[in-house]
Amino acid sequence: MTSNVSHVFSRLWLCLGLLVVSFQGVAACEMAGEDGLAITAKVPVEAGQQRFSFVCDIDSPHILYFSDNFISFNQLYDKDMRKISALPGAFEAYPLDPSNKLFYLDLSSQVERFLTLNVSTLADYQRFSSVHTLTMSLFIGFCFALVLYVGMLGSSMRNYGFYSYSFYVFSAAIFFSLQEGLLNIIFPDISLFSNFKLILLFAGLTVFAAVRFLDQLLDFKVLLMGWQRHFLLGMANTALALSMLQLVLPYSGAALVNHTLSLITLITMTGTLSSCVYATYRKVHCSALVMTGIAVMVLTMLFRLVFVDTSEFMYRYGLVVGITLEAFIFAMATCRKVKKLDDDRVGAFKRASTDALCNLLNRSGWESMANTILSTYNKERGYLTLLFIDVDHFKEINDQYGHHAGDKVLQVIAKILKSRCREQDAVGRLGGDEFVVLSHCYSEGQSERLAARVEASLSDRDIRTDNYVIPVTASVGAYITQERCKDLTSLLDKADKIMYRVKAQKKDEAPAVS
Repeated sequence: MTSNVSHVFSRLWLCLGLLVVSFQGVAACEMAGEDGLAITAKVPVEAGQQRFSFVCDIDSPHILYFSDNFISFNQLYDKDMRKISALPGAFEAYPLDPSNKLFYLDLSSQVERFLTLNVSTLADYQRFSSVHTLTMSLFIGFCFALVLYVGMLGSSMRNYGFYSYSFYVFSAAIFFSLQEGLLNIIFPDISLFSNFKLILLFAGLTVFAAVRFLDQLLDFKVLLMGWQRHFLLGMANTALALSMLQLVLPYSGAALVNHTLSLITLITMTGTLSSCVYATYRKVHCSALVMTGIAVMVLTMLFRLVFVDTSEFMYRYGLVVGITLEAFIFAMATCRKVKKLDDDRVGAFKRASTDALCNLLNRSGWESMANTILSTYNKERGYLTLLFIDVDHFKEINDQYGHHAGDKVLQVIAKILKSRCREQDAVGRLGGDEFVVLSHCYSEGQSERLAARVEASLSDRDIRTDNYVIPVTASVGAYITQERCKDLTSLLDKADKIMYRVKAQKKDEAPAVS
C-alpha cells in the first residue's frame, strides 16, 4: 500500500507528493493466475516476502522496471529459475529475453503498498530513464544551489529566516531524491535509500520545516491568535516527533505512525494554507509572493488531474516543476522579508544613534562608528584625523538671540560639517555645542586638507535665522597621527586640548575693547 503521507503531500501545495510513473506498456504481459491482469496495472503487495509470476508475449528485448521504494529485496527469474541481473538506474530494471515467456519476481516489501510494473522496449526505457535522471538531477541541483546560496546569506547576516528556508528546501530535496530513486544511481548497492522509515522521516522533517519557515516569514506570532499559532507549531512538532519515533519501531508500527502522520499533515497544511490566505488579506509583507508560490503548486496539481493527455512530461514531472518554481518564489520572499527586517533594524539603530536636533550621530552612535574606523586604521594604517569643534561664545548667542536661534546655529554648523566631510567619515555631536569628526585618510596631505576645509568654513560665518543674522566662529582642534591607537578616549583628550589652545589663542589675538 503506497505511503499515506505521500498521498497527502501530492494533494497539498507543498508538493511533497509521490511521483507516480505511468508508462504505456507496449508488450502483451499479463500476471499469471490473476485472471489476465495487465502487468501495467497496480499490483497489491503485502508486507513480507512474496512471489509474482507473469507471462510476456514479446518478440524483441524489453525492459521490466518499477520503483523499489519500501522494497528491501527483489529478484527476477526466468522460467528455469535462473537469476536475471538488474540494470543500473533510478528504478529496479531487468532485461526480458523474448525467448522466455514466463518470469518470476520475488519481492520482500517493508509495508503494504501498490506496485506498478512497467514493460517497454529498450529504446523507450533508455529515453525515459535519461529524461527522468536529467529532470531529477536538475531539480535536486537547483534545490541545493538555493540551500547553499540562501544559507550563506543567512550566515553573513545572522538571520534565522534564511536558515528556516534552507532547512525546508533541503528536506524537500532529500525527500524527492529518495522517493524518485536518484541516490540509487550513485549508490546502487545501498538499500537504505529505499527504506520506508527513512522516506517517512524526511516527510516529517519537511512538514516541520515548512511550518517553521512560514511562521518566520509571515510573522504568525503577530498575525494569528496565540492558540492558533501554538496549534500549528504543535502539530508540526508532533509530525517531527512521530517521524523520529517510527525509526525505532518495527515496520508494522511505522505503518501505523504513517496513518497518524498523514492526518496530522493534512490538518497542519490546511491550517497553514488558511493562515497564508489570511496573511494576504491582511497585506502582510511578502504574503502575496507566498500566495503566488501556492498558486503555482495548485495549478500544477490541477494540470496533472485535468490535462492528463496534454503533456506526458508535465504529467510525470509537473510536481517537480511546481516545487522548483515555488522554491524560487519562496527564496525571493525570504530575501525580501529579511531585507525588510534588516532595513527596520538599521532604521532603529539610526534613530537610536542620531542626534534629533542636528541630524548627526549622537555620542553613542559616533563612538560605535569611530571604533569601527579605528579598527580599520589599525589594520590598514595610514593617517588618522580627529577634529574637535567647539562653537565660540555659544552661551552669549543663546542669551542674546534666544535658544531657538542657538538651535538654528547648531543645525547650520552640522550641515557645514557634513558637506565638508566624506560619507565614510564619522561626524557627530557630543553634546551642547561640541562636534567631532574622525576620518581615516591614506596620506598626510589628505588629512591636512580635511582639517583646513573645516577650519576655513567655521572661521568667520554669518548664520541667518528667522529674525537675526548671527556672526559665528568655531574653534577646531585638529589631531593628525599615523601611530597605532588603542582607544578613543586618549584621542579625544588630545584633540580637545588642541581645541582649547586654539580658543585661548583667539582670545589673546582679540583686540582689546576700549
